[in-house]
Amino acid sequence: MNTIILFWNPEISSYTIERLRDDLHSCTHVNNWSVWEHDKAHKGDRFFMVRCGKGKTGICMSGRFRSEPYRGEDWSGKGREVYYMDLRADTVIDPDILPILPTELLAKKIPSFDWTGGHSGRLLPAKDAKKLERLWKKFLENNDAIFYRLTFQTYMGDAELEDEEEKTYSARIELTYEGGFEISAYNPDVYVKGFDLDALKEEFIQKTTEAGNTKPIEYWEDTFGDTDMFFKMMDFAKKAYAGMNDEFGEPYLKLAIREQRGLYTMNMSMVGLLQYVLKNPKITPKKLIKEGIPKEVVDAIVILQQKEGEDFVQYVQRAAENPFAEHVLYQIIEHRLDIRKLPELSSEQFQFLAQNLKAYHYLENNRNTFSGPAKNFGEWYSVRYRGGFAIKGEYDDDEIAYMSEILSNPSFEPFYVDISELNIERWNRDEIFEETYEEEILGRMQDDETVSFLEKLIINRKYGTVFVVDNGIVFCDDGKVLVHLPVDQQLEMPDSVKIIGKCAVACNETIESLELPANVRIIDDYAFAYCKNLRNVFMHDNIESIGEFSFENCEIENLHLSNSLTEIPDCAFLFNEIQHIDIPQNIRRIGSCAFSGNILDEELTIPEGVEVIESESFSCASVKKVSLPSTLTEIAYDFYYEEMIDDSEENKPYVEVHPDNKVYYSNGGILYSRATGKEVLGRAGRK
Repeated sequence: MNTIILFWNPEISSYTIERLRDDLHSCTHVNNWSVWEHDKAHKGDRFFMVRCGKGKTGICMSGRFRSEPYRGEDWSGKGREVYYMDLRADTVIDPDILPILPTELLAKKIPSFDWTGGHSGRLLPAKDAKKLERLWKKFLENNDAIFYRLTFQTYMGDAELEDEEEKTYSARIELTYEGGFEISAYNPDVYVKGFDLDALKEEFIQKTTEAGNTKPIEYWEDTFGDTDMFFKMMDFAKKAYAGMNDEFGEPYLKLAIREQRGLYTMNMSMVGLLQYVLKNPKITPKKLIKEGIPKEVVDAIVILQQKEGEDFVQYVQRAAENPFAEHVLYQIIEHRLDIRKLPELSSEQFQFLAQNLKAYHYLENNRNTFSGPAKNFGEWYSVRYRGGFAIKGEYDDDEIAYMSEILSNPSFEPFYVDISELNIERWNRDEIFEETYEEEILGRMQDDETVSFLEKLIINRKYGTVFVVDNGIVFCDDGKVLVHLPVDQQLEMPDSVKIIGKCAVACNETIESLELPANVRIIDDYAFAYCKNLRNVFMHDNIESIGEFSFENCEIENLHLSNSLTEIPDCAFLFNEIQHIDIPQNIRRIGSCAFSGNILDEELTIPEGVEVIESESFSCASVKKVSLPSTLTEIAYDFYYEEMIDDSEENKPYVEVHPDNKVYYSNGGILYSRATGKEVLGRAGRK
């Protein structure tokens, strides 16, 4: 995932400050923006917008791109070749009314990038992007109460909101490379550095007081989360690394602190800070656990130790199987490849760099691919931060179920999921139970269990193996197939969708009426099954086919079928509340249990064109009279009842068939075979 910096000068832009305020007032935001380095930007990438020009300058918007770059007309009217990308903002700030992250601070903290203007849509290097995310997060936290109060007062007209301004003043404690501390704050922008933390706090209070702060100060450390653990680990690391240097002469403490800074969960930071401590002969894994360090952290630290005589590439591949170790190892190798600290390159150093470069490419190509033991998937997934991932390897049913459970509550929104190299080991269960993995999944859904995010991808692999996510909704990467809609979302689809995939909308709890866009052609098996609030379904005539169980166990009362359908498959509308059916003229087959369990009209007319009516297709006690067409060639003896429950004679309807039918004739409401002269329905028709 890349980070792109956009620039906005309201004095010359077609997007004026008035337009921004209108968007804020209507709770919308700018639709798209021109991107200079469009060849480096992709859907799902992060963007930050910097207000430049006159007045207050700095970052006033953040979000993600929701499209790939596309060519458009030059907004300035100069006829230039301009590429745009659609935006989805997560934060929008009126720069003339509310605080923004100032250009001066950006230039101080990230001096390698020009924050004053220039081409809009420039790539921010990955290292700087991580710094910017931390700056932005802290800035938003410090000003949260101001945003809340002033935004509502200004744009929502709520002048009576209580003052929600924080009662404490937030200050961040960060490690320095020397093993000391830096305390900093944004408003006012002050910081102090040193080794004596108590003395630094007193100095910091004095400086912030001089700058106008009158609130009590609350200190925090954003990586560890647990400040007490942060200081405990720092004290332990100082003692463990005392007098220890790496092969380039750099203190291990400095290396560990530098690498810990780039990590963003407590466990990962602990691995980064303590990764070298086992080089001290007095430190053992047991001692680390006695110090209160979690076992998963100790395991990662152990894995990071290269064994004597172990090939470097094999070491990297082994260590990368542990999610915490893999992240730390990636940062270690990134730092090793920075040769600027070396006065010159010896042959040994050149070989060392060549090894690390090879390892870097291995990690870069595989770091978003999970291929380790399934038990590690939860930890691996929890530390993902890029715009997608792949699952590779062979896993059995239980392992797939575990990974599915993890993905049912994603910690971030993936922008792609690749299962092209995912294989399922059935443990010969398909031979034992005589069912495929797909049949097992669908069987569980019939037992009132939902189908998970990952399972939906697996059973829709006939359409593709790479899937994209947009606002929680999943599509095949060509945009033609809807694969997953969360149960709490309404159905919204782009015009590219032609197929509603297997189980795609199953168990949805919000849809009450359904009228699909005209571009949809196919509704697959179980697509809308168990949508408990779905009452009205209108199918336009472009829909060519619907799948088995496609609308099973909904609450459909009103149904309009597409005139392009040629069959109504098995169990398509099983267990609904349908009363009246207009069967289209092109229907040739009505499948088993197609309308079973509904409350149909007493009189049922099957139109001309229908050739086959399968068992229990109209198993409804409400049907009293049935009219059959001349085209009918096959009808099940139990089409009107469920044999295991109903009495066929009690439920037998009065049946009439068109006199031109060549297979059947009726007399006195009873259907007979022309070939045998025998009754063909109920007990008499049973073979």
